[in-house]
Amino acid sequence: MARPPRRPRRRVRLTALAGWIGLAFALARPLVLAPAAGAGEANAATHRQITWTVYTAAPYMITDGPEAGTGISDRVRHLLMARLDDYAHQTITVPFPRAISGMKQGAEWCFVGGVRTPEREAFAYFSRPTGLFYPLRIMVREGERARFDALGPLSLRSLLTEHPELRTSVLRNRSMGPAIDPILRGAGAPQLHSEFDEAFRMFQNGRLDYVIEYADIAAYYARALGEPRPWIGLPMTENPEPVFSRVMCARTPWGRAVIDRIDAILTEVRPTDAFRQIVEAWSAPEDRATLRAVYDSSFLSSE
Repeated sequence: MARPPRRPRRRVRLTALAGWIGLAFALARPLVLAPAAGAGEANAATHRQITWTVYTAAPYMITDGPEAGTGISDRVRHLLMARLDDYAHQTITVPFPRAISGMKQGAEWCFVGGVRTPEREAFAYFSRPTGLFYPLRIMVREGERARFDALGPLSLRSLLTEHPELRTSVLRNRSMGPAIDPILRGAGAPQLHSEFDEAFRMFQNGRLDYVIEYADIAAYYARALGEPRPWIGLPMTENPEPVFSRVMCARTPWGRAVIDRIDAILTEVRPTDAFRQIVEAWSAPEDRATLRAVYDSSFLSSE
């Protein structure tokens, strides 16, 4: 007589196999989740770090030589880094156009010295003012002054549009404020450069006829390059107002949080004499009265 099939034992084996599979999945699950948890911790750590971009823009940022780190923006950055001691800090040196384009492409960076514009507000947050640029001048070589005086009263707009034979260059991605930026865009500057000192070297070597620059920046580079003859700063009829510089950070939740912390610090330190001395450093004595008047009024009250 045929032996009946042993179906109950097969069910036991299948049940046991299912148990082993369930156990394997249960043991494997923490291993699968562990990398995700680690990534979250690493991501949180990254967001407790501020990457500051620095570039050569003396006397605001000085990256080389015995005065390195003593510029106006450098000193503001050091002050903020000391107060933001719950963040890790690193600095990277990049050309100024790269600092702007990198942030535009999503890099979570900050730098001290950004000028707020509608175009930049699309990809960056800005702090309260940390410094001011003034006065803006048309810098010419001493031997060329009579040539430019003959064009007076000197207008930047007419100089760019009616005298294209006079060569100049503009720093790529730079803003000189709402009074000057439209003039530069409308005229279509014939040449662009990527480093602040690049234009001054071309100017010193006779490859540019004039440079549109702030007086303290021009004075610094004349000294740094060993210029034996003074550069003359000619006023322009546009007579732009002082332009405020600010801390500029990527327009992300991380950047918003950093700017909020920085604004709280600036509210405390900007009214002090110590901070005023930072802002006034490197300014010419003849410009100081105007700078102080602006500092006490619109600078301190500006958001």
